[in-house]
Amino acid sequence: MPLTLSTEQEQLFERSRKNIELVEGLFVEAQALFPDLNPDIPGIRQQLANPFSVFICGEFNAGKSSLLNHLGENTDAPVGIIPTTKEIEAYNPESLGGLIFIDSPGTNSIIEEHQEVTENYLKQADIILFVTSIERPLSKSEQDFLLLVDKTWFRKVIVTINKVDLATEEEIKQVRAFVGEGLSEIFTEMPPVFAISARTGMGMEELKNFLLAFLAETEKIKIKLQGPHNSLLVYLSQLETKNQELYSKLEKEKVIFDRTLTRIQEKLEEYRLLFSIFQRNIDDLFYNLIQASNKIANQKISFFDVAKRRLTNEDDLVEEKLITALNEVQLDKNLQEIFQEATTTFLQYRDRILKEATEDIEIATSLGESEFTIPPLETNQVDVSEMATKIKSAADKGLNNFGKLGIAAAVTGVGGQLLFNAASWDASAFVLSVVFGILSFNALPSQRDRVKEQIEATFREVQKSYTDTLWKSLATELNSCFQQFAENIQPRQQELADQLKLSESITENITTNKSQIDSILKELEQL
Repeated sequence: MPLTLSTEQEQLFERSRKNIELVEGLFVEAQALFPDLNPDIPGIRQQLANPFSVFICGEFNAGKSSLLNHLGENTDAPVGIIPTTKEIEAYNPESLGGLIFIDSPGTNSIIEEHQEVTENYLKQADIILFVTSIERPLSKSEQDFLLLVDKTWFRKVIVTINKVDLATEEEIKQVRAFVGEGLSEIFTEMPPVFAISARTGMGMEELKNFLLAFLAETEKIKIKLQGPHNSLLVYLSQLETKNQELYSKLEKEKVIFDRTLTRIQEKLEEYRLLFSIFQRNIDDLFYNLIQASNKIANQKISFFDVAKRRLTNEDDLVEEKLITALNEVQLDKNLQEIFQEATTTFLQYRDRILKEATEDIEIATSLGESEFTIPPLETNQVDVSEMATKIKSAADKGLNNFGKLGIAAAVTGVGGQLLFNAASWDASAFVLSVVFGILSFNALPSQRDRVKEQIEATFREVQKSYTDTLWKSLATELNSCFQQFAENIQPRQQELADQLKLSESITENITTNKSQIDSILKELEQL
């Protein structure tokens, strides 16, 4: 029999249906984060549409079916000493105000699917009529079931102690006291308790009268609406708990990802500071070279005349002195060592940063719900030959002030050819090319200071070209490596940002839905 609703009550039902739709939409949205969370929202919608029902449940052989047979005429539930009801069945006894009674297969059934059927229907019930037996009153499994009813689904419960015809009045009194004590530990609001005998009909009239009085039309409307909203609150609380846990993990994971990229940028700057040590060593070498060249120029007033005679096969010791000065400075050897040390330090530094960053990401992803693997980076080796070629080209440009004559003289002269391999540069060849370039001028002794300035300017230009290119080569390799790393984790960063945004949206919607549900529940209390 359908409920008779006033306009105000019909509006409450309509708002309830909208609440169910909103919560259902929220869970659809939440599927992106919680694919395994599938609440039975259609079941809640069906509960609201179903006639008012009383769900009779209890362990098998507690007397549920016998109780149902005594509630009214035209009921014929199967009775036996083994689990008999295999599925949910509905009955509409006469003279009970159109109440629909649902018989269940039993809680804690020895047949596993019976238990599942009972618990699945439990969340759709309007009110629970729980049957325990005086033979095993309020067993541990029954207490667990009632705790599920009250704490999880917040359903109103009526308790019956069946088979009291098997006990004395004193025993019945003791059992009622025992059951009452157990119920007080489960329920905040003590449910009504009836002592009955479904076999003899003892206490059944009192139970019927209570049901008719308690479940008046207004009360049924109130309970009918409370059930679905309580179920929605249960699902929302489950989602809220999962969402809070996930948000915390996502936030921590994103912090580590962000920190890792920041640390990489900081490490790049740190390496720039480290490189300044190599730069100072290069500066010192060229400073010594300039000082040695100036010393020779100062000692030989007729330096350029002698140099000219040397070019015309006239004997002079200036070239030998210059070569001796170059050997003393050991520019070639020292630059090679600086190159090797800078490259070795770079490799160690790069690998250490990558190791730390990878460990960070592994920690971050261990917090998340899914695995994340950093693809292999192309950083196994540095092409130092290519780097050396770049440095040679840069140094060549530094000699352009003296034209091709100096370069040709260096290639064919005492300095030998320009030598580059995986980690060295024949720096003396560059120095000699500068000197031979200077020898191409018709310089006079009075021009000595100007020539010394030209020598220094050229050396400084070569020094700058060498230093800048060495730094650029290493920094480019380092940046390329870390760029690969950043490109690999940036999609995960974006995914985390999107998931956090969705999680925040879910939190807002949970708060909104709970507020709307609480509003209706407060209105129902006023009915």
